[in-house]
Amino acid sequence: MNINVAYRLFIDDRTVYCSPETLSYYKFYLTRFISWLDDYNTDNLSKYILRDYIVFLRSSSMKNVSVRTSFRPVKAFCKWMFEEDYINTDITIGVKLPRSDAAIVEPLTNDEVHIIDAAIIDNGYNALRNYCIFHLLLDCGLRRKEVVNLTFSDIKTDRIVIHNSKGNKDRIVLLPNWLYLSICNYHNSVNSDVNHLFLDRSQDAPITNDTIRKLFVTIKKSSGVNRIHAHLCRHTFATSFLQYGGNMEKLRLYMGHSDYEILKNYLHLSLIYPNVYKIDDIFLS
Repeated sequence: MNINVAYRLFIDDRTVYCSPETLSYYKFYLTRFISWLDDYNTDNLSKYILRDYIVFLRSSSMKNVSVRTSFRPVKAFCKWMFEEDYINTDITIGVKLPRSDAAIVEPLTNDEVHIIDAAIIDNGYNALRNYCIFHLLLDCGLRRKEVVNLTFSDIKTDRIVIHNSKGNKDRIVLLPNWLYLSICNYHNSVNSDVNHLFLDRSQDAPITNDTIRKLFVTIKKSSGVNRIHAHLCRHTFATSFLQYGGNMEKLRLYMGHSDYEILKNYLHLSLIYPNVYKIDDIFLS
């Protein structure tokens, strides 16, 4: 099959269940790959072609992590072609990528979380809202976008229903009782017709990704924990979950990942950082 035809069919297939952001990610990197194939003067895919493409990426002074990011859509595309019988073999088998050169990120400790909590509460304005946002990221492992999109109807007594998460999939995440009560107290303090759970200063509109970004800038300044950022909370949740006895399959489901590959780093971190912040026992029972 012509590679451009296969590309269009692949994108049509992914449109059914991928978010617009993920779809754009596939389009960007696959278009680059197909352009490279044109220069290479072939559309006959093989594992040797894929290896040559990785060599090409590495020769362009890319960091290893960027090479991996660039190649991941290509790998998904080739696996899809095999699964749909457009090629006879899975040409991705045996194609090795360079190790990620991303720096090891140390998870938050109990002491750091206590300091951050105090800074949020002492800040006064929107303290309860900000406390809930921080702990949904930290103690439930939510993505920033998922917190932004929450409505109060998504909040149950002991769980959260996450709609249209990464890959347009729904999932259930457990909710500690103390955090549920804090969310209820915040919701009861708000007088607004806006459907979203967390609102901006005016209470006329929902918060945005930028609201959370600015919140963490404020937390960093007021707490003195200079390495804090939103994704470090989710990172800490995953490391803590494994550190205190959780298993990989449950963690995959809670975090909304499709496979285990990205979770392997958290398993390593749980062994080298024993003082990681301890999440609620509801996740560990």
